[in-house]
Formats: sequence, structure tokens, C-alpha cells
Amino acid sequence: MALRIIPPFLGPLTPTALKAWLGQCEDGFAIHASTKTDKTPTVHSIMQLLEPTMATWWSGGRKDFLKLPPWELFEVKVKERFIPKGYKMLALQSFFLCEQGKLQFLDYAAALAETQNAVGISVISTHIYKCQLLFHSH
Repeated sequence: MALRIIPPFLGPLTPTALKAWLGQCEDGFAIHASTKTDKTPTVHSIMQLLEPTMATWWSGGRKDFLKLPPWELFEVKVKERFIPKGYKMLALQSFFLCEQGKLQFLDYAAALAETQNAVGISVISTHIYKCQLLFHSH
């Protein structure tokens, strides 16, 4: 039976989703280390990337990734490949340019919340989120 230390990555391929998944992976390794006495498994022995772009990336660089012993090195590779530098500035720009337009209100609110989550509540407070939500909806 395969170990269930880290959850499969299903997508979407966004910085917010990737950071959440990487956080779940770190938690899984930490829980495993604190509850098991045996050696922590390597990343490649339990990796399950179901999102097509990431699966293709993994397949293409598999030989190199298998040489990376600790989780931290693999995490760096994932961030370098799929989380662009300056993604928080891009998310902030998207937040302030986001308008409802022809979107349903719930879709508009979800898009706005996604960009807020990408930069963090310390940058975009709940008050600013509500103002932006109401000002740009119809």
C-alpha cells in the first residue's frame, strides 16, 4: 500500500493552489516524522501529480528529480518552475483591475478572493476586499 504522506496535486496550476499544496506536503512530512520511527520516504516514492502540466514536467525531469534527496530541494524546483517571480505584484494588479463585467456575482467574488489569497490578508484587508467587491460589481 502506498504511503499517504502528501496529497495528490489536482490543480489548478496557480501560485495560491501550489502554495497550499506545498504547505500540505510539509505538514505531511512533519506529521510522519513525529509519529513514525522509520525513515521518512523520499519525495519520488510517494509523489502523485495529477495536474497534466505538472505531470508532464515531472516526467521530463524525473531522472534529475530522483537525485534530489530532501523535500526542500524538490520544493525549490517546483517554485522555480511554476510560481513566477513577482506573482504577488501580479495578483495585486489583478485584484485592483478585477471587475464583474459579464461574470456571475459568485464567480466575480471567487476571482477577487483568489487574488486576495495570493497576496495575503495583511496586504489586502477584508475592508479593502469588500470595497473592491462592491465598487466593481453591478
